[in-house]
Amino acid sequence: MIWGSYRPPSAVMQWSEKDLFAVELFEPPGEEPPTQRPRLPGGMAPLPGEALASWLLRYAEPFGIAPDDLLLRNSDMELTGRGDWCRRPHPHLVERLATATGVDPARIIEMTFGAEAGDDALDDLRERFSAQRFRAPATISRRQRRMAVCACCLADDAMPYVRRDWTAGWATVCADHKTVLIGDCPECGYRLRMPSLSSKDYFAPDRCPRCAFRLATALPREAHRAAVALHRQILEARESGVFDLPGQGPIAWPVTMALFDVLLGAVWIDTRLVVRRRLAARIEGDFGRGVLGPEPTSSYDGLLILAWILDGWPDRLRTAIAILQGPRPRRQIERWRDLDDKTRQRLLDLLLAIWPDQKPADDRGWWHAWIENLPETGDELRARAAVDRFPHRRARLLALADVRDGMPVELAAEAAGIIPRTLYIWLKRGATGGLEAALDRQRGALNQAQAVEIAQWIAEAPTNQPRWRCHRVLNEVFRRYRLEISREVAKNLLRKHGPWVRRRVGAPRRWTQPHD
Repeated sequence: MIWGSYRPPSAVMQWSEKDLFAVELFEPPGEEPPTQRPRLPGGMAPLPGEALASWLLRYAEPFGIAPDDLLLRNSDMELTGRGDWCRRPHPHLVERLATATGVDPARIIEMTFGAEAGDDALDDLRERFSAQRFRAPATISRRQRRMAVCACCLADDAMPYVRRDWTAGWATVCADHKTVLIGDCPECGYRLRMPSLSSKDYFAPDRCPRCAFRLATALPREAHRAAVALHRQILEARESGVFDLPGQGPIAWPVTMALFDVLLGAVWIDTRLVVRRRLAARIEGDFGRGVLGPEPTSSYDGLLILAWILDGWPDRLRTAIAILQGPRPRRQIERWRDLDDKTRQRLLDLLLAIWPDQKPADDRGWWHAWIENLPETGDELRARAAVDRFPHRRARLLALADVRDGMPVELAAEAAGIIPRTLYIWLKRGATGGLEAALDRQRGALNQAQAVEIAQWIAEAPTNQPRWRCHRVLNEVFRRYRLEISREVAKNLLRKHGPWVRRRVGAPRRWTQPHD
């Protein structure tokens, strides 16, 4: 590209794009060093405890430009990565912001969670303790920008802003006012989100983006003292890197969050509603009636459940598992495949010391010999499931393929969407009668092959004779297989496979008067 300058002709002079003009060439301007770049004409000091994204949005608002466009160069965009880069900015970006705004780099780092590698999953995932996070996890940036605010803090602010501690995924209470953070608009139910740093919209953290409801006027919900105390303890552990577990001493921060995941996973993963309600009743009996929601699935409810367990550690953990009738520690930890070996072993040492594995009976695992000696491998069973015409057989083949590959029965049942007892029944039938017996759907006393044979016999019945009755099917099943079926089963077989033409009951005939 040729850089130059020229003086445009006067307004009265007519000129064409083909006309030639005298230009003076000069060298293109190079990239200015950060230390020589002038500061922006204006500024806004960070407020106490403010999040970096909140400060950047307030800083760029008077200029009418998005923070990304105002404070960063094109060469900096490669270091921003995802849209929430302000949680853990690259050191080069910190220097770039410090140069452009005149704020000390140490002060900028205080508004973030640091740049520790591999620590983003512990803080960034919103509603980390909620039941929804365990049942349908999502890591898209829109969910990561979810935020919660304290109505009392916003009411006290002369200029509303978002605190850094509110942006952590495990943050559910305000320790200063002892209230539960608001994550949804009380007026319209809109889920509050932090604006993107590429947005030019007006930043008003005290207003609902949808209905403009003033969040500072919302009625706050009082948090239980045990939840507030645990929140403060987690916040201190986040800063120091260790968590003081009762009776066990300090444990590392990553192990702490993994332990919380295992404990809450035992509450919300593959448990029945009746046992969860029984546990909620026990917690309300100790902490007070109404401390949990009607359906305790929110992140605050998860924090309070953890507070109840840790308040009486380890006896209350044993009580909770007994109420929930959950799997043993090894089964619980196997659900979390992304744990490293060191963290996994540390969790086993913690849990097995207070929650030992139940010693299996001598006849337990009777199905191992059958499933391990199957001629078909797990991949062959899945390939067979892909071409099978019956949905129930496909589901059973996939579940048996997981067990054939060494997956525990509880996890294979969880992946198939069934309870472990159902999968154990399929394994028992397979060990007794072979693979086809495990795949057959029982219809009364008939298996799949017998039901198909009887259906074919009914379909070949002569149509020029009177229609067969139930007793004929009952007698034929007893003659062939020495089995007794109910009249309802026989009636359904006749209705579904019989060759007789069904009488159609039409609409009543309509009589009309003839026209003259």
